[in-house]
Amino acid sequence: MNENEFRKRLSDALGEPPPLAAPVFSRPDAQAQHTYPRTMALLAAGLAILLVLVLVASRIALHPTSSVLPAAPPSGNKALAADSFPCALPAIATTESGNPGQDGVIHMDAGFVNIPGGSFQVDPTANVRAMPSSYSAGPTIYSATLQRWLPVGSRSVAPDGRSYAYVALLPAGATYSDFTSAELHVYDVDATVDHKVWSYPGSIDVLGWNSSGILAQTVPPQGGVGLFWRVDPSGRGASQGSSDEDPGRLPLSALPGGNVNYSYLGGDSTGRAVFRIGSRDPGVKYSVVVLESGNATTIYSGTQGDAKDFDPGGVYFDAHGLWMGNFDGSVVWLWSRSTGLTSFKLSGLPAMPSGYQYSNLTVGPAGPCIPGVFAGVQASAQPPAPTPTPSPPPPTVDWSALTVKPLHLNDLPSGSTCPVTPSVNLKVKAQTGKWPNYGFGKGPAYLSGQFTWYSAGAQGAVILVDPVYKGPVLVRSRRLDGNGALTFSGAGGDAVGNGAFGIPQTSAPPYWGTWGGSVAPSTPGCYGMQFDGTSFSVVIVISVKQGPPPPG
Repeated sequence: MNENEFRKRLSDALGEPPPLAAPVFSRPDAQAQHTYPRTMALLAAGLAILLVLVLVASRIALHPTSSVLPAAPPSGNKALAADSFPCALPAIATTESGNPGQDGVIHMDAGFVNIPGGSFQVDPTANVRAMPSSYSAGPTIYSATLQRWLPVGSRSVAPDGRSYAYVALLPAGATYSDFTSAELHVYDVDATVDHKVWSYPGSIDVLGWNSSGILAQTVPPQGGVGLFWRVDPSGRGASQGSSDEDPGRLPLSALPGGNVNYSYLGGDSTGRAVFRIGSRDPGVKYSVVVLESGNATTIYSGTQGDAKDFDPGGVYFDAHGLWMGNFDGSVVWLWSRSTGLTSFKLSGLPAMPSGYQYSNLTVGPAGPCIPGVFAGVQASAQPPAPTPTPSPPPPTVDWSALTVKPLHLNDLPSGSTCPVTPSVNLKVKAQTGKWPNYGFGKGPAYLSGQFTWYSAGAQGAVILVDPVYKGPVLVRSRRLDGNGALTFSGAGGDAVGNGAFGIPQTSAPPYWGTWGGSVAPSTPGCYGMQFDGTSFSVVIVISVKQGPPPPG
């Protein structure tokens, strides 16, 4: 399922958002019945009035909280330490559902998991509609400093938790298919002030924010070499940095021998980072490590699908240690050097919607675990799948009409320069999703998805077809300077035989044809691909480098 298509959010109720009250946390014994003398009741009332006046003077907007939120802790209770239990862990519960031939549906609930009990409660005050962001986002991270939700990831939040960075594409209203430049903004949540701090003639991706500034990566609009920058959050410019600063880069010294896949799970502003080494394919051996000051500590080593069911996604560091979600939404995990790995079984999660062939629920930590107990509202069930509209069956293609076309993939002497096909800019208009705005070839079918290819493992491949042609496309390939092959695979395509791959259904004018799958080179070298349609043949040449793709 295409993730970019899948990430559509259900809209909130219309209208301007009301002022927000901060979620209220109480100690467990605050829920019990107490009897107070009249004098104590009057004193409590007086303190409550004084508290409201102080909050108003501090410009903290309040609104009635209703009975689902507990009262403030009774006076005389000793404050809980930041690393003690009970505590309420901010979390996002994400329900993803889909059926073939239908747009995927995603629903996100922002709330808190009460630890150690594990009950999830939705926060009814979570609302970010008045706050700018890089895309139309709901609540994503909880700032304990501001006591409110923010519409960005943890990488974009300032170390003091009071501001965040986001990116705006230019010209206004542009998308990644037609933008020309980008601006980096910093939004001061307390002052509700938006500052433009930097601009760049390409894309900007925020990688982190620490005491040295905002770490960003840029790429030209049509793709190219990525550069790293340190941006002054006050708007005094930027200085070029190094890829060594990328928090998603795992040093080779931390990798076991051989070509191993790894993924960045998250980190914090102090430089701590969490990585998974090994894929999520069933039966694959993997490990999860914490990198700190250049030293890697293994949290867990096992086999994907083993009894431990440790399948983390999303992380957050706080005084307790390292919080992690689990891909199946069954538990949240806590790891610390002193106690090791502990799980907390989840309850109160939204029920899975009916009528979908694919459904999944994940719960990811979204802030520090706050002392006390949170009482919000129960997560509501999502509506069932709509009745599908019958899709016409894909056309039956006689591939022999294309396989008989002569191949124009000429041999190259070993060691000769690979005549790589240059990229061209494209104005791709697709029915759904976000697709690259560049391709290799002279059309009407283009190869896209990567600028550089590597020999270790499958990589994402995209085939874009101009709507001037709407028939099938056959892909045949081979290495030109030695022995080797490219293997294409993915939904919506057919393995035709002898290494050929066919796409029976392409463009639907005025929309471009967009196929996304993967290609796996067998060895490094120079490879030729021939795209054949009923009215054209085009050859595309790529160079495949030795080893796995670099991080990021």
